[in-house]
Amino acid sequence: MARAFLICLGLFMSLFGLNDIFTPRAHFINSNPEPGKSLYAAPTDVTVTFSDELAPESTISVVTTVILKPSGDLSYPGGEKVSTSSAIDIYDPQHRSLKAILMLELPNGLYRVDWTAIVAKNKAGSFGSFYYAAGMAVPDHILRQGKNSLQEEDINYYDEKSLPESAVFAGSILVLIGVFWNYLPKRSPRY
Repeated sequence: MARAFLICLGLFMSLFGLNDIFTPRAHFINSNPEPGKSLYAAPTDVTVTFSDELAPESTISVVTTVILKPSGDLSYPGGEKVSTSSAIDIYDPQHRSLKAILMLELPNGLYRVDWTAIVAKNKAGSFGSFYYAAGMAVPDHILRQGKNSLQEEDINYYDEKSLPESAVFAGSILVLIGVFWNYLPKRSPRY
């Protein structure tokens, strides 16, 4: 009985971990503007395209992190939101793009694009961000983060990123113990 319980529990844990590891998530394909790009002036919208069809719960926003004043001085507003609306791009027939419409006449500065991409089929998600600049260069230390400032991670349903891998490992150990149960040394009763 204990042997069958260990094997079933181990298989359940392994399947749980493998399901999360191999669940497809929407990942960044391209964007306009591109990550790390320096533009002459601020754009009117930002579009990010992903690898899979997106669910309506997907979000995108643009914030300003540095403003370049006409005097040449820098101001640090601390992440003020500059996107007025955002949704899945209605002009994308595959529903793989998120589009944010920006405020008019934005000042020159450094902007960050943040998104959460939820796959339409299985609701698995990813999130990420990148920077672009208008009227100035993107600082080198930001360009060194990821690929031209692009950072992206999968959304896990737990606090620990390694939980699915740990579940597969622990499940495999339990299955092995269950399979070799009869060959494990037994303690003889003491009288």
